[in-house]
Amino acid sequence: MIFNNIDLRLPLVPDTVTMKNIKLYKKSIAKAEHTEPYTTDIGPKYTRLLTSARLLKKDKEELQQALEEIAAIYNNAPCGYHSLNDKGVFIHVNDTELQWLGETRTGFEGVKKITDILSAESKKKFAHIFPEFMKTGFLREEEFFFVRKDGSSFPVLINATANYDGKGNYKSSRSVVMDISARKQLEEELLNSHRDLQRKNDALTIANENLFIVKREKDRFMDIATHDLQLPLVAISMLSETLLKNNIQSGSQEERKVFDMIHDASLEMKALLANYFSASLSDSGKMQLFIHEIDINVLTNEIIDRYTPLARKKNIQLHFKNNKNFLLFTDRECCTQIIENLLSNALKYTEPGKNVTVAITGNKKEVKIIVADEGPGIKKEDRHLLFQRFQKLSSRPTGGEMSTGLGLSIVKYLVEQIKGTISVESEYGKGSVFTVHLPLNNEYWLTADSR
Repeated sequence: MIFNNIDLRLPLVPDTVTMKNIKLYKKSIAKAEHTEPYTTDIGPKYTRLLTSARLLKKDKEELQQALEEIAAIYNNAPCGYHSLNDKGVFIHVNDTELQWLGETRTGFEGVKKITDILSAESKKKFAHIFPEFMKTGFLREEEFFFVRKDGSSFPVLINATANYDGKGNYKSSRSVVMDISARKQLEEELLNSHRDLQRKNDALTIANENLFIVKREKDRFMDIATHDLQLPLVAISMLSETLLKNNIQSGSQEERKVFDMIHDASLEMKALLANYFSASLSDSGKMQLFIHEIDINVLTNEIIDRYTPLARKKNIQLHFKNNKNFLLFTDRECCTQIIENLLSNALKYTEPGKNVTVAITGNKKEVKIIVADEGPGIKKEDRHLLFQRFQKLSSRPTGGEMSTGLGLSIVKYLVEQIKGTISVESEYGKGSVFTVHLPLNNEYWLTADSR
């Protein structure tokens, strides 16, 4: 140490003392000690003392500078630092943590406790883990929520160590605090991204499953279409060959019968082709509508005329009721196919000798197309299968007619395309009534398209 060679009996000599007044200085020392003046030379001792004093001053300045640097690092660190006494009261806290909390040092240190700045949930957690912390002396990477002076909260991560007295009693703690708001936000964004990715993955899985179902249905559709279309074609071919090869008298009842059969087969084929075409459009979603003003009574009457021979063949009475003419803006082909499918089904499932009725009614807002039959009706367990593709109900056609299970699904699709609705009333054993509701005026189309 620099003080080893200093004579501690000498009083501190100010820097202004020079060699010229050393004699006076000697006398003052001798007088103070009631001794004779030193006979030895004091110069070397004074020089050493002066050097030591200067070194001491320099060390003090360096120490002060070091303390200021430490304080600057402590207060301006990117993390928070605080110390608590055994009561949990803040002894020291750095500026960083005070700024996070919106607090000032006055009224905080020595006043507030750690529990004063914890959220309700964090207080419960602190109360649970603090006894263990007192035993182990360490707190590692624990998350809490601090509450700012304005009432808002933010997440922090705390590492702490405990201090003990000589008897091993808990005395205080020192903690390092990290504001993890940014990390939590990134975690939340990552979690949301993961959820979004999971949703997209689920959607892709569903899309793949739907694609598989559509492909399977397409294959089934083609098999059914190929089979169904062959039957009326074969019938037309055989009947026309009969007319050509056999000597059938023109205008005879036999010729009329063959022509009726050709008519029925062509009508059936036309309906099949229309349904398969509409089914294809419903898959692609590319159906184009041509909206025109049509007289629904005239259109319905034309369809009934085409199906009258089929009804007569099965000895079914086909009735048409309408109380007034209705002009509506809609797609003619859609309406035609809707009515034909409903009427064809009614004739298929109605026993000979019974009735099928088509009625047109309505009001200022809508037109109702009603097709009622006296068939077997629909069982309750079959109701959920209505309007689904290729779903054949327990009831069977009464004349051995072919049924693809496609007609009602096409009807529902077409009705929706022209902004209508369809409903059914049926009691098993007492027939069925299908009602199509269509908007009556062009204004509905204009407002519906603008929605």
